Amino acid sequence: MSTIQTESTRGTQKEAFDEEELKTLSYIRSKEPELEEGYLTNLQAGRRGIFQRLFQALIREKLIEAERVSWLEGVGTSICIKLPSGKTLQTAVKKRHSLGRFDVEGDAVVYGREYSRVLTHPVELLELLRQEGLLNEATEEQFQRFKMEIQNGVANLTLALVGAVRRKRELATIAKLEHIQTSLEWVVKQSKDNRNFSPLAFYEQWVVEGHPLHPGAKTKFGLDVADVIRYSPEWGATPEVALAAIVKNCCHTTSIDGYTVTTRLYQEYEGLQSFVEKTLQKQGLNPIQFELIPVHPWQFDHTVYPLYKKEIEQKRIVPISDFRIPTQSLVSFRSLAPIQNRGQRKHHIKTAVNVQTTSAVRTVSPNSVENGPILSKILANIQERENDFAGKFVVLQERAGVYFQPINPTLSGDERWTLQANLASILRENPENHVKNEEEIPMAAAALLAESPISGKPIAVELIEELAGHYGLSDLAEATYLFIQRYAQASLPGFLTLMVRYGISLEGHMQNSVSVFRNGELVRILLRDFGGVKILPERLRKQGFQAEFYPGSSIVTEKESQLRNIILYSVMQNHLAELITCIVRTLGIDEEKLWKQVIGVCKAVFEELKSDPYIAEQAATDEQALFQPMIDLKALTTMRLRGDITAYSFMKVPNPMMGWKGEIQS
Repeated sequence: MSTIQTESTRGTQKEAFDEEELKTLSYIRSKEPELEEGYLTNLQAGRRGIFQRLFQALIREKLIEAERVSWLEGVGTSICIKLPSGKTLQTAVKKRHSLGRFDVEGDAVVYGREYSRVLTHPVELLELLRQEGLLNEATEEQFQRFKMEIQNGVANLTLALVGAVRRKRELATIAKLEHIQTSLEWVVKQSKDNRNFSPLAFYEQWVVEGHPLHPGAKTKFGLDVADVIRYSPEWGATPEVALAAIVKNCCHTTSIDGYTVTTRLYQEYEGLQSFVEKTLQKQGLNPIQFELIPVHPWQFDHTVYPLYKKEIEQKRIVPISDFRIPTQSLVSFRSLAPIQNRGQRKHHIKTAVNVQTTSAVRTVSPNSVENGPILSKILANIQERENDFAGKFVVLQERAGVYFQPINPTLSGDERWTLQANLASILRENPENHVKNEEEIPMAAAALLAESPISGKPIAVELIEELAGHYGLSDLAEATYLFIQRYAQASLPGFLTLMVRYGISLEGHMQNSVSVFRNGELVRILLRDFGGVKILPERLRKQGFQAEFYPGSSIVTEKESQLRNIILYSVMQNHLAELITCIVRTLGIDEEKLWKQVIGVCKAVFEELKSDPYIAEQAATDEQALFQPMIDLKALTTMRLRGDITAYSFMKVPNPMMGWKGEIQS
């Protein structure tokens, strides 16, 4: 930690900052000095946010051995860790939840024989545990890399909180003048008043804190501070997508229906085709011989020219710099929503960005480009067979994709993949195509956990209160049970039927799920992104589907356990459990009663699936796995300390579907 002198309206004070915080402050002081006080004010909140995620992960994933951990009950709950040196680490815990989750409260303090020390930064926790010999599984290089990820995440979470405060202040002022009390009221009014207002993008840009459990929730390696502010959704970013024209024998295109990325872009953006044609003709090139690839503006400025220098010189790649597509940043950063009038149905654009966010560098692999339309066709047929899941469950199609295909035969496999994945794009169906009327409000499920910029409550709580008002329920607990029951009834039949009958497990975590509400009730859920899907070909073939996926695709598995783990982890733990935990944390509702709503829906779905003799056996074994006493938890921090991105690590945690009693079992 470095120490510098800080001036603020709170007076002169001496504060310790790490390198990433110093870098951020240096930029703010030179370029945006009006943000400095806000950054200093939110610094502790940024550190605590990442500390909570890191500390919880170290306990849940047993990176700190369970025998060193004691739970102390008294006036309140605290957690005490006995370190090998004889020191202890202790912090108060506000509340404990299912699946080993808990909420840290106040400072973490290290106690020695004759002193105590408060840990003010999550990196101090990492360094302490390393010194104590508790993180020796990681090499020095892996440890230092993870430490830098944490530092970067702290600086960026603090920065995100500053952006949110500034945007919230502006929005709250207008809302007060118009007597608007919730974000839901705001969205309904804006939808009526402004044809190009997107409720979906609005809510995505209020997911300020990122992944609720991942210690790297706000890590953005490769972006400088100006880029974070310019392109991140929590700053209300509106990036302008650039384009690159690629000679056809140097790219590979995929499509669900014969319309390529190029033809779709020409249909959706007036004047684009003539502009591209003129640009290419000026260079003596024939436009018919080229395809277009949409490029994130950061990638266009930082990656395209240095990585594809030779191809640009040879005019195999022609950057189109003067025609840009206005978009809004979404939660996933690289996926962008075109700014458009309601009903225009322009596709969302998934771009490649050579930047690490959370755990992975966010390029677009050839696997994704090729598998997307194949899987979209299969799922469209399945939805038709399943009577569209009563209109409550929709898988968004990946309509077309394209990636650069180098022709140099001497390239290594890694070199070829790098060139393919850094210049690639996918056009995905716009979720708002499935919004029926102005009374329906779409939002990424991740927004349910976010603080409303108007009421200050979690957006899930705003919805519960709206539901209570609609049904005339004076008991908020009763409204909450109904909210979770309806949420499960709309979402779980689709997830479970796809897994059991067809062998397709969608990664339905909160970022990939778009929840559509009416009167506070989930009426439809939309699933996007096939990156984490798992497919068991045996079950798919049993239903008459034959598909050839990209060779070596990680989405294909022969293990039923992997199929189930996607549902158990992404849907049950990373979606429903997070939603339930948020509600319990805010309203003090009995968690067990909320899980009972989920269990009841699951039981009903499995009873129906088991009634089909063709799949009765696999339905029964899947049901047994879903209700087993212990289930797998994806060990996100373990994976990062090992430097592991693709090979998942898991730990066992008690399954709340077994009938959680309110205590954490050993």
